[in-house]
Formats: sequence, structure tokens, C-alpha cells
Amino acid sequence: MGAWNLRRVLEDRGIHVSEATCGRLLRVLEEAGFAAPDGQKGRAITPKGASALDEWRKEQVRDRSQMAFVQSLQVQRPQELVDVLVARRAIEGETAALAAQNATGEDIQKMKAIIDEQEVILGSGASAIEQNSAFHMALAAASRNAVLLGALEVIYRHPDVMRAFEYIRASVGSRMVEDHTGILQEIENGDPDGAREAMIRHMNNVIKDVDTYRREWMGQEGPAK
Repeated sequence: MGAWNLRRVLEDRGIHVSEATCGRLLRVLEEAGFAAPDGQKGRAITPKGASALDEWRKEQVRDRSQMAFVQSLQVQRPQELVDVLVARRAIEGETAALAAQNATGEDIQKMKAIIDEQEVILGSGASAIEQNSAFHMALAAASRNAVLLGALEVIYRHPDVMRAFEYIRASVGSRMVEDHTGILQEIENGDPDGAREAMIRHMNNVIKDVDTYRREWMGQEGPAK
């Protein structure tokens, strides 16, 4: 289409721009190789443009899916933390098993350093939420599975979820660093089944902590409506 038709189409969609602006937009598309002159009709999309449009549409679907995932991580009640943990248990059990198969010496040393730092920080009474996230993300990276890593990146970028976990575990007296050490030992041994089981135990420990906190909270506040 030409600038006049483009202006009309945009106008129908509630986007008010001048014909001159539409002409400039079409020239930008042409210069990028996304459109090409088509006689008196204006410009037509090129194969490069069609490919870019297809990728853009796929990104929109991915963005909507990620947004839905992020919204599912909104925490209002203790039970919602359990829902997140059940998802983490499934995902991270597999990342641990894959890490036992694929982790390099450098990966293992990185995780050891994170655990050491986490223990020092916890010993000082400070928050170790960043080190907790760093350990799980380093483990996921060592799995060499980009899809699982991407899912965990969304979860671990959600600060409310991670702070809630840390607060609850601190409230009931558990220490994540002990679980992390056990998981890393199985990865270092190259035992996928052992690593998976250690991670599942870790997730079950956190779920147990959340349940303990929930029972105490309901005892103080009464049953949630």
C-alpha cells in the first residue's frame, strides 16, 4: 500500500498520523529491506519483511504467555506459595538431574563459591536472597537446557516470591544452604537420580516450611476466606 492507504488503515484503528508520516514510515521499512516499491500501488512486503513480521507475532505470543506466567506468581496467600513451589519442584528436579550430567568443573566451583558466600551472609544474620537465587540459576545454567533455564528466570525475577520464601524459612528455623550443599554433592558425584532426589527433598522442605507457617498464620488470623 501507499502512504494514503496506510494513513486510512491506521485511522480506522484509532491511530492518527499524517500522510507525510506514513510516507516516512514506509521509507524506513523500505530502507530496512522489509518492503519494496510495487508499481503505482505503493510498497509491498518483502520475504525479509514477512519473516520479520512472523517473528514479531511469535514474540507477541511468547510475551503474552510469559505475562500469564508472571501473573500466576502473584502471591496473596500462603497456598499460592505452595503452587509456585510445586512448579519449581518439577522444573528444578530436572535441572538438577541434567546438571549432574552436564556440569563442568567451572560450574561446580561457581556453585561452591555461592554456597560459601550464602553461609557467611546467613551467619551474619543478613539476607541471602540473592545468593539463594544465584545458586539455583547457576545450577539451571549447568543443566544446559535453555527452556528450563528460561522458566526459572521468570520465577527468580519475581522478588515478592523469593522474599516470601526466605521470610517463611527463617520464621520456622530452616536453612537453605544445607539443602544446597547436599544437591551440589550429588551433582559433583555425577549422579542424576541422586541430584533429582536431593532437589525434590529441598523443595519438599520448603513446602513443609510454608505449610508450617500457614498453620501458624491461620491459628493467629483464623481460616482464610
